[in-house]
Amino acid sequence: LSFFLYFVITKDYTRRVTVSGEVTTWPRPVNIYADVQGFVVDRFVTEGQVVKKNTPLYQIDVSKSTRNGVVSSRHHADITNQIRQVDNIISGLKDSKKATLDALEKQKIQYIQALQSSSDIIRHAEEGIRIMKKNMDNYRQYKSRGLITKDQLTNQETIYYQQQSNLLGLNSQNEQNALQLTSLESQIRIQAAEFDNRIYQMILQRYELQKELINTDIESAVIIRALSDGKIDSLSVSTGQMVSAGDSLAQILPDTVRHYYLVLWVPNTAVPYIATGDRVNIRYEAFPAEKFGQFPGIIQSISRAPATPQEMRTYQGAPQNTSSLSVPYYKVITQLDRQSITYGGKSRPLENGMKAQVTLFLEKRKIWQWMLSPFYDMKNSTTGPVNE
Repeated sequence: LSFFLYFVITKDYTRRVTVSGEVTTWPRPVNIYADVQGFVVDRFVTEGQVVKKNTPLYQIDVSKSTRNGVVSSRHHADITNQIRQVDNIISGLKDSKKATLDALEKQKIQYIQALQSSSDIIRHAEEGIRIMKKNMDNYRQYKSRGLITKDQLTNQETIYYQQQSNLLGLNSQNEQNALQLTSLESQIRIQAAEFDNRIYQMILQRYELQKELINTDIESAVIIRALSDGKIDSLSVSTGQMVSAGDSLAQILPDTVRHYYLVLWVPNTAVPYIATGDRVNIRYEAFPAEKFGQFPGIIQSISRAPATPQEMRTYQGAPQNTSSLSVPYYKVITQLDRQSITYGGKSRPLENGMKAQVTLFLEKRKIWQWMLSPFYDMKNSTTGPVNE
């Protein structure tokens, strides 16, 4: 009796709970799901193949058919024909622009030559008029000295003023050539701008048709691509198989695994009694404890909010709540002391998705306190309202 009392009074016992978990890697494997309903018409990769991000994996046909054929195919053909017609119009506009501008440039060259020629004629005419004016001044001096008659002076003056009138006509023609040249340069710019605007409008129409063509392609077929670099671990569907939105298509393992860790799902009744840094005991289903024993681990992080059902569904080993029983679970990350298991002289690595049972050590009490726990429960059940 004394030994029993000594044992009950002095010895401690730590309450413990067993929770489920699974091994995963950092970074985690990537699961590819279908986001449309259709038929797999092509598969571009094989299991074990190394892929890069955005590598095509599957092509899924999502087109719809009527009595007149596949809707998307007919629409695709119509849009392609419209794009071809727009391309022909753009090509014709470019040819017309070139022909029009070439013709205007030829006229411009002709007027430039005419302007240069008229300018040269005017320059020579002005030189001749200066000489004639000098002669007319000399004739006036000759008349004043009585060397020539008045009729001779009048004739010389008439010739001078007639040449001056001709020079005014040449200047007028020269100005007309300059104005016409300026008008042609302006017309060249206007015609080029008008053609460019019409070509630009057709290019915009072509872009709209291309966008519509892309949407048509999306409505007819969808390419499923890799979301990250890695190695194809599994392919869930084959060519000709029908898939629905949400169906699993492939799983990609990361090309570089930094380390393995254990994801635990701890009920809310145990979360208040654990902390980061606590030691845990791990038993892997693949390595039975009867043969391999238990393995150590350390709690690395504890979530502060319950895990959502969507997050838990991404882990195959997560407990599933039912409509009649819903328990809040918290995600706990556990660091593994050993990344592989040695057996038979060989190192056997841990793998993604391996299930494990983990023992968590909760609060510690004296044995006599544990023995009195039912009485505390009875007391709490019979206690009235608590006044703070």
